[in-house]
Amino acid sequence: MPNSRAENTNQDAVEIERLHNLWADANRKGSIPMMREAFVGGDKFFGWNLNGYAYEGIEEWAKLWKFLGASKAQATLARDENLRIQIRGDVGWLTCTNDFTITLGGGAPLPGSGKFRSTEVYVREDESGKPVWKMWHCHFSPCAPDDKPRMGFES
Repeated sequence: MPNSRAENTNQDAVEIERLHNLWADANRKGSIPMMREAFVGGDKFFGWNLNGYAYEGIEEWAKLWKFLGASKAQATLARDENLRIQIRGDVGWLTCTNDFTITLGGGAPLPGSGKFRSTEVYVREDESGKPVWKMWHCHFSPCAPDDKPRMGFES
């Protein structure tokens, strides 16, 4: 049975992971064109950055990256840990953890640097309504410390 739901879901997961890896590489290189390829365009994108601020639309995220580039920001992003992808129809989400450090002009690490968790929401629709996967939302936040008990589970 060609194009079964399981085959489609696997192909969709491969595409979502490709976009996630493109986004990660964009961070490593500071590449706005790579970021634009991963995100939905126009005003449809919304994200919570590790700096604690929200950015609405692709142009706000690009403006942040232009500022970081002009500030000689350097980012170090490790490889993903605990990566999971779930897909339900034309919506998918990816979660993972990672280590991230960003400095401006070679200075001390900025707030938001360290171990973080990521949730990315993908929709099979671009800003023009074409049925292609794009990241519509992301939320990055610091991970809980490894050396502390998990509330409600450890004493």
